[in-house]
Amino acid sequence: MKKQHFWSTVVFIALAAVSGIVAAQPPTSTGTWTFAVSGDSRDCGDFVVPAIATKVKAEKDLFYWHLGDFRKIQKADQDLLSMLPPDTPPPTLEAYQKIAWDDFLTHQMASFGDLPVYIGRGNHEAILPMTRAGYISKFSNFLNRPDLVVQRKIDEAAELAVDANYDGKALFGTQPWFHFIRNGVDFITLDNADYDEFSIGQMRWLRTVLNLDLAPNSGVKSIVVAMHEALPNSTSIDHGMNDWAQGTHTGATVYTWLYDANAAGKHVYIIASHSHFYSPNIFYTYYWFEYYGKTMLPGWIVGTAGAHRYALPSGADKDSETNIYGYVQGTVHADGTIDLALHKLTEDDLIQSKWPNAPLAAIKDCMDNNRN
Repeated sequence: MKKQHFWSTVVFIALAAVSGIVAAQPPTSTGTWTFAVSGDSRDCGDFVVPAIATKVKAEKDLFYWHLGDFRKIQKADQDLLSMLPPDTPPPTLEAYQKIAWDDFLTHQMASFGDLPVYIGRGNHEAILPMTRAGYISKFSNFLNRPDLVVQRKIDEAAELAVDANYDGKALFGTQPWFHFIRNGVDFITLDNADYDEFSIGQMRWLRTVLNLDLAPNSGVKSIVVAMHEALPNSTSIDHGMNDWAQGTHTGATVYTWLYDANAAGKHVYIIASHSHFYSPNIFYTYYWFEYYGKTMLPGWIVGTAGAHRYALPSGADKDSETNIYGYVQGTVHADGTIDLALHKLTEDDLIQSKWPNAPLAAIKDCMDNNRN
């Protein structure tokens, strides 16, 4: 018998009630199209992310998705220090923390120009003095993109259809979690940066979104869910949502919801970062085998955007790689299936896209030594 989770028995919105409320979407593409995703750009991301931006713009990817850990926060990142003017003393920790997020915007996000970028919140965005409220304020332009605002209004209308007394600001105001729909694919960003997640509010929001996706005539063929830390019981079990009790419990429930969505006919894909390597098939573990037999959801870890690179865990898939930088490109097909392929960067890629004040020696140090 399958084990049961408390959250799996909670249904917030009846499908019948929302079946007539679906998201307005761009016209469905009849061909393939692509997007790009990776996370963890602390330490050396000011060198790596501009190279990612160059690649994804050349590939004409529809957008780039960053899964968190923009800057280190506990101490100044080595790329930032290397680009200080000559003879400039390193900043104090307090001074660095005041400029860290601005540095991320200036030396990483600015590289993408007009290409849409969606960002997720990582655990380093929760290291004091950084807070969730500060994150929402600082990155409000990213969290309030016009398409996200429109989607919130659609979701809010669906919730109102079944619960006229709900707190709309709590669920559908500006939050680190959000989703958007492109050509029949629902891209969902979750926030598990703090040990109070997944919260009741975020779980209720996600249940609303999934119910809309599962409603008749929703037009959604695929669901891609991304977050910073991997859902529980992955091959990176020692560095994911198993690290705290609420994360273990609610994360397993989210996996169950997504498994059920996949069983209902949606193509479901799960992407995380947090661990600083590339690894596919992260839910091909004994734990999920015991739950569901041979059917496990496809999952990836892509923590390859500049952070100090980790050794691979013993249970990692044979196609996993570390001591690399890069991103994953997703190719979406007309039937809703998605292929995800690793794109690695070379030292020359970093040099070709570097900022004028980025020293070559610092780039080489990031390539050769930013690792366990």
